[in-house]
Amino acid sequence: MSLVKIYLFIGLAMFLTVLWDYKKLPVTAGRLTKPLNENVAGFSRVVLEIRNLAVMSLFAFFLWPVVVFWEIAGAKK
Repeated sequence: MSLVKIYLFIGLAMFLTVLWDYKKLPVTAGRLTKPLNENVAGFSRVVLEIRNLAVMSLFAFFLWPVVVFWEIAGAKK
């Protein structure tokens, strides 16, 4: 297997993890996502969750080494 295929395969695995629940990566989610406000209306909440999922998905698929580094560095603190 070439290095590009391995990189994309691991990126796909990270993407599926984010689709399952992006809060499984708490350090990265804390850095990249916007928190939900309790006063937000129903449709705005859906839009914000879709935005958070999209941002986390892009980072998880294309920049998964950064995500792994942030999670390991955050776990040490």
